[in-house]
Amino acid sequence: MPSYTYKDLPNLLGQAEKGFPAPIYLISGDPFLSEDFHKQLLDRLLSAEQRSLNFEWVEGEKEDILTILERIQTYPFIPGRKIVTVKNPVQIFSAGNPDRLWKKAEEAWQKNNLTTCSRLIRIFLHQAGISKKIIEGGIKDNSEIFREKLFPEKDGLPDWFKEALTTLKDHLTEESSAHDPEQLLEKAIRRGFPQGHILILLLEGLPGTKKIIQTIAEHGVVLNLSVRQNKKGAQVETLKVYLRNRLAQEGKSIQPQAESLLLGRIDPEVYLLEMEIQKLLAYLGERRQIILNDVSDLVGVNREEPLFELTTVLGERNMKEGLQKLRQLWIQGYNPLQVLVGITNALRRLLVAQELLKRLSETSNRTWQDFGTFSAHILPRLKETPLPEILSKVHPFVLFQTLKTAARFSSSQLISGLLTLHEADRRLKTSAASPVFLLEDFIISFCSNLKENRPA
Repeated sequence: MPSYTYKDLPNLLGQAEKGFPAPIYLISGDPFLSEDFHKQLLDRLLSAEQRSLNFEWVEGEKEDILTILERIQTYPFIPGRKIVTVKNPVQIFSAGNPDRLWKKAEEAWQKNNLTTCSRLIRIFLHQAGISKKIIEGGIKDNSEIFREKLFPEKDGLPDWFKEALTTLKDHLTEESSAHDPEQLLEKAIRRGFPQGHILILLLEGLPGTKKIIQTIAEHGVVLNLSVRQNKKGAQVETLKVYLRNRLAQEGKSIQPQAESLLLGRIDPEVYLLEMEIQKLLAYLGERRQIILNDVSDLVGVNREEPLFELTTVLGERNMKEGLQKLRQLWIQGYNPLQVLVGITNALRRLLVAQELLKRLSETSNRTWQDFGTFSAHILPRLKETPLPEILSKVHPFVLFQTLKTAARFSSSQLISGLLTLHEADRRLKTSAASPVFLLEDFIISFCSNLKENRPA
């Protein structure tokens, strides 16, 4: 089978719905598009009842290729179709983003997850051509070899890596490292999986150029959903098709001028486009078409706050989606301090918004149901006196959403969150703590505390 792109999605989903899915799918490129296609594919192949027994989700950074292949060969408890999805099978496709995988190895080390850490390090040592003999010789006698092979642009080895290499030396020389993961997967594909069993490889990023990709293409589907890496014309076309299909699902449309402005104001990421679509749909209400003024007023208004999507989810107390959106920010290259400052500013706005709510304490709940009612009955009252500086320049719709979110919190919850962020900021700047771990920990604790202590 050939390599497929975004325009082929309807045909691929149609084949699956008719009962002719491929035995193996390699899905890579834009993370949002990849996960969206994966969800639609699952919906067509397994019912909600079947998934509890016939679907397995595997974190490829934590599991060996041998156990992954064992999963796809094992029959489910109830006979029938079985799907195994592997997210980021790093033993096969690790060359696409080595910096990200080194970060994953460091995170695993910081969390004392020695099995995952040793597996990730072993992959890089193997690819860099560092032999078992050199590993057994230890870091003390071979530090320069490790530095030249793995960190040629740095003066020395990272401290965490030196500690990990010494501690995990026995793990790194295990016999399993002698197996070639690509060859194992290729043999399994050519031999074939049990009837009805489907393996899905889901990558964040692109797989590079490898022989195994050709084998997958011969026996299944290789789907490239990249957007940012495409030429400008192809980027715009993909975003345009997604935008029109998404609006059609909601029974909406967009003026050509508004469409051009919207696509010109966002980065070529489908995830970012989806966030803007959701914002515009909420603003649109019963109106059926997005016009130029809608995009001009809303899209880009809050771009000085690049974490709008993450902070919105935190306001909804959604831990799972908050962690997903944080991961999206890492993929997009945001700096940890930038993320921390964005969350801090959002909590400060909510704290200030609570003071405004005190002026509206007798307002009927019905006036908060939509933006139109808010504009007609509440906004004029707020403008009777100057708004606080932190809220004075935001668009009325953003102010509407901020006030609604602030009503879900108590002041003590917001203040506690700000204190936790202050401590995270101190640790980011003064210790070797993992930035990813600190911010993930904040989201988990923040959302958990809210669930336990919801305001009346």
